[in-house]
Amino acid sequence: MVDAQLRGKSGDNVVPFWRNVKVIGIIAQIAFVFAIVAGIGVLVNNVVTALAAANLPADFSFLPRPAHLPIAERPIPYEGTDSYARALLIGFLNTLKVALVGVALATVLGVLFGVMRLSANWLVRTIASVYIEVLRNIPLAVQIVFWYSAILLPFPPRISDPVALPGGLLMSNVGLGFPFLYPTYRFSAWFPWLAAALVLAVAALLWRRAQLRRLDVVGRVWPYPLVAFVAVAGVGLATTYLNPSVPPDLRVTFEADRGRGTTSFVTDGQARPAAFVPVRVELPHATLTTTSQNLVESREVVSGTVRFPLIGKREAAAVTVDFADPAAAAERGLKLAFRDFPSIGSVYADRNGNDRLDAGEEIDPATGRGYGGVEVVMTLTDFRRTLVSDRDGQVRTPLFKAAVDAGAEEAAATAAPKPSGRFSAFGQASTAATQKESSLTAETTILPVGALVWSRAFIPVANYEGGMRLTVNYLALLLALVVYTSSFIAEIVRGGILAVPKGQREAAQAIGLSGYQTFTLVVFPQAMRIVLPPMISQYLNLTKNSSLASLAGYAEFFVIASVIQNQTGAAIPIALLLVGGYLAISLAFSVVLNQVNARLALVER
Repeated sequence: MVDAQLRGKSGDNVVPFWRNVKVIGIIAQIAFVFAIVAGIGVLVNNVVTALAAANLPADFSFLPRPAHLPIAERPIPYEGTDSYARALLIGFLNTLKVALVGVALATVLGVLFGVMRLSANWLVRTIASVYIEVLRNIPLAVQIVFWYSAILLPFPPRISDPVALPGGLLMSNVGLGFPFLYPTYRFSAWFPWLAAALVLAVAALLWRRAQLRRLDVVGRVWPYPLVAFVAVAGVGLATTYLNPSVPPDLRVTFEADRGRGTTSFVTDGQARPAAFVPVRVELPHATLTTTSQNLVESREVVSGTVRFPLIGKREAAAVTVDFADPAAAAERGLKLAFRDFPSIGSVYADRNGNDRLDAGEEIDPATGRGYGGVEVVMTLTDFRRTLVSDRDGQVRTPLFKAAVDAGAEEAAATAAPKPSGRFSAFGQASTAATQKESSLTAETTILPVGALVWSRAFIPVANYEGGMRLTVNYLALLLALVVYTSSFIAEIVRGGILAVPKGQREAAQAIGLSGYQTFTLVVFPQAMRIVLPPMISQYLNLTKNSSLASLAGYAEFFVIASVIQNQTGAAIPIALLLVGGYLAISLAFSVVLNQVNARLALVER
């Protein structure tokens, strides 16, 4: 080329461009790009034309339209009238919710079983080997169906009789409910402290690194910024609890007979929901009614069971439970026995007269079934419960009714005719019933609070309220993903540990380190540098495998997108959104973990 140009300047023959290999190569590449663009253009035009002919959307104009799509799992507020875009955002957040928790749990479980597989103990090593070999060879779809259909749906008891675990955890066939911390309306007062704590932590980090570099010694860096952050943030959090007061515009409305209330800020006559506000509800006298049932629970027949909403022992000064018609019950010889007083019990006939429930006494010999349909009443005195409103400002209690005192009952008995409901059989309004319903009164008090509030989970009617709730669908998907992925991570960890040179272990033992110190200070840190790259791939696999959530009925990104596609017919735009969404999550994981990997990688000269 240089020769050709020189010859051109001197008047010699110039090589034409069609004979210049470099120019021809550039032209060929440009033509190839144009061909690809033209091919894509033709393809897109054909698709758009076909979709237009079929009256199907080929753009994203459907996103602002109302979705009318019910979603049970919603980490942010959502209503059926919200747009398709918000419904897709809910699905995206649900995918993140299962992916982040799944990655953390799969890492812990995988490292544990990976280390166990190298144990010198035969039993421990065998258990780990069986766990890995069995679970990694069962398809993930089968495991999701197993956890959902064979474990979590049939075995946990119904929501009316949940398993109460330590720490306020409640487990039932609806899911898991447990206490949780939420930010309150005073969180903004804590925010400057959090910002200052973050700045101080960064300063402590830089100072500690500079100190170690100046002294040319090896030391730990993380305790200094951590202590600085916790100290400043803790002081700031404590200040939000000093002299707390309730804002004058914060109100609570509560309908005792419906068991529902709302916390809201009222400004210029306009109310907006106030989330995570603690409210104390007090009822001097109230009753709960229920009817004994015969049901199948946890694959067992439960006869004559009586179930009220869970009432804590300290929530009422006095609690009594009796039949709604004691005379009729006594005539049939029926009694009540409680497994968890006063909420869970059984109706039985004390045939042997020992005043306790013996096997078979809950079965009616005449019918061969339990004593179902018997009305039972719980009477509470000075009931008191502290609730925390949800993010929509809603608080709920069990459906209490007004307590009827003896004098009122006697007066009602002497009245003629006796009304049987809101409207009597003679077509006249039942004033007695109206007075009974309206006599239920509750006193509500908004409690002062700091930046955070501890919300407990309750079961007022047929679902968890307050705290954090994880549905059975979410738990089934999470368990399957964690168990399946952890079996692969365990093998990666085992390989990484075995890849550490044997001399490292021998050198550590030669200087007197114990077996635990050798593993935690010498072997495992070096193994982590080896296993991190393949573990990143497993994290991405876990995230992408969450698209099988439809097998557990969990509303994650792919499931919601599929429903929207069926509703709108926007197949191509939905596919592009799915590709973009999963790509964004995978790239975010890759960027963060590759940074960690770069910091942990060995630096060789």
